[in-house]
Amino acid sequence: MTTMSKDGHELEMMTTPGNRIQIVAGMDRPRESNQKQDKSVSRFRQVLPQVLATMACNLVALNVIITLAFSTVAIAQLYLAEGDLSLDSVQASWIASIPYVCQPVGSIMSGLIVQLLGRKFSLMLVNAPFLIGWMLVCTAKSFEQFVAAQVILGVTIGLCEAPLNTYYGEISQPELRGILAGTAGVSYQSGFFLEYLLGTVTHWRTVAIVNAVFPVVTVIYLSQVPDAPIWLLSKGRTRDAEKALCWLRGWVKPAAVKEEFSQLVRYNEETKKKAALRTLQEAEQPEADTLLDWSGHQANGKAPGAPRWNCLHTARDLFRPPTLRPLSLVIPFFFFVHWSGMTAIRPYMVHVFESFHVPIDPNWATVVSAGTGILGSMCLLLLVHSAGKRFLSLCCTSLCFVACLLLGLYAFMVPGVPDPVVQWLPLMLFIVLSFAQSIVSQMPWTLLCEVFPFRTRGLASGITAAACYVFLFLASKTYLDIEHGLQLHGAFWFYSGVSFFGFLFLYFRLVETEGKTLEEIEHHFTRGRSARGNK
Repeated sequence: MTTMSKDGHELEMMTTPGNRIQIVAGMDRPRESNQKQDKSVSRFRQVLPQVLATMACNLVALNVIITLAFSTVAIAQLYLAEGDLSLDSVQASWIASIPYVCQPVGSIMSGLIVQLLGRKFSLMLVNAPFLIGWMLVCTAKSFEQFVAAQVILGVTIGLCEAPLNTYYGEISQPELRGILAGTAGVSYQSGFFLEYLLGTVTHWRTVAIVNAVFPVVTVIYLSQVPDAPIWLLSKGRTRDAEKALCWLRGWVKPAAVKEEFSQLVRYNEETKKKAALRTLQEAEQPEADTLLDWSGHQANGKAPGAPRWNCLHTARDLFRPPTLRPLSLVIPFFFFVHWSGMTAIRPYMVHVFESFHVPIDPNWATVVSAGTGILGSMCLLLLVHSAGKRFLSLCCTSLCFVACLLLGLYAFMVPGVPDPVVQWLPLMLFIVLSFAQSIVSQMPWTLLCEVFPFRTRGLASGITAAACYVFLFLASKTYLDIEHGLQLHGAFWFYSGVSFFGFLFLYFRLVETEGKTLEEIEHHFTRGRSARGNK
């Protein structure tokens, strides 16, 4: 909950064991209230509603992924095909990359929309353009209509980013946040698996019709879950916020969350009185809107001044250490993830598998690859709490480096069609690459739920997601050019080199956030400690 310090700086508060107040960037639930509520409801009942609310996010995420995966299905069936609708290499590259280049438009807008309309309504709203886009794909008679549909779907993907990233973190308890956010990875890989499977056994128009059903199901499901209590309180909807908190804590009576909710209300009332108060001198101070100053000490300043209700305030906060430092971590993290091989080749996987002469049908090879991704996502859920995000990220980045290096070596040393036994080697390496990518690709998304302060979380998440999809666009749009210029082996050696530098970057910059409170994470980025000193 957001409140103000004595000097007018905006703070976000929570209570920890012993009822000690901490400042955080989300809705971490008071542990003392947890203990009292445990006496009236079971742990299963407390966790279940948070899982159900997370599933609503995962349905929206599934809509996003099937949109990204559909290009692989369409290109496999339309590339140099006979008929009215056929794609050459240039058209295929645009169909693969247009959703990525359009996404930043929606992503930046989403940061503003989610703060105005709320997390739940924003997630419901995006399903309308999803449905329109799929209807256009189903009826596409020309390349131009196909492109128009991809533009709509790409912008809609961007509109999903901020509400997804904020809702995951704001409805879950600290000890569940990593696991629940990690379920997005299972949804992510399941979307690829489902889309590739449908594309293997049926026509691409039929796949588009099936995809059009998901937005309808998603809206119905979302109508049954509450909005984030912290947002409802910020809009003065106190009764709705209490109902939402009761729902998320196990469908309990208001008395069961009375203490926690009273604290949230009290902090919110203080925020309404003081949130906009700031002098010009305070606006220039780097410690504004955070518990800690640049040196890590508690903020102490002068009396608050006149109200400043403008967007410049939030924009300025983006360039202060509590937000700027996590931005400088997560945005490069996305770059290394998407330029490490799998993202670039995904729209052209059937073509790549044909080039490597894998021993099974290339279409079914894509299904195997996606199935491996589901396995990797499940391993992430099981291991993230014990192994930590840093260790898993470094291990999987190393696997991506080795897999791409060996695939390039194979393509260089084994031209033509090799022996049947040797043909299994590249398929095994692609399975390793898919497994590692399914884990490491979820890490920056998980960090989005944790590393940004509440005040800038929506805008910072939108900007970061926009950068992510710019990298996706560039990687997918340039793959065929890289392959033609460097040949198949050179392309994979290039992606191997990117993974190597990505490993070095993560080793020195990625701090371990698993098991830490949001206050501890903000403390790290405010003080700018070394990642190696905070493993």
